[in-house]
Order: sequence, then C-alpha cells, then structure tokens
Amino acid sequence: MDVTSRRLAALFALGLVALYPPLLGAFNRPGAFLGIPILPLYLFTAWGALVLACWVLSRGDEP
Repeated sequence: MDVTSRRLAALFALGLVALYPPLLGAFNRPGAFLGIPILPLYLFTAWGALVLACWVLSRGDEP
C-alpha cells in the first residue's frame, strides 16, 4: 500500500470517529455560536474539513 492510500485510510478512520454518534451527543446541546446551532455547525465543519483533507491528499505529489 502506498503512502497516499495509507493517508486516505487514516482520514477515513478519522471521519468515522468524528461523526460517531456518541461524540455527536457532546455537541447536541442548547445554544448557538454566531446564531448557528452547535450540532449542525459541528457537522458541517467536520464534513467540510474531511472533504478538504481528502482533496489535498488525493492531489498526490504532482509537480
């Protein structure tokens, strides 16, 4: 397995942990940050970070 595949597999595992329901329970509380409820803010931020990291890792070592 090459380095890029290992990094993408690690990113997949990190994504599973970040979106695991018991962890989501920590963010399911009343309140808001800048008018946005905490749980949707966390979900979309984590999802966006995973997409961005996947894009960066999949680019490879192109010149």
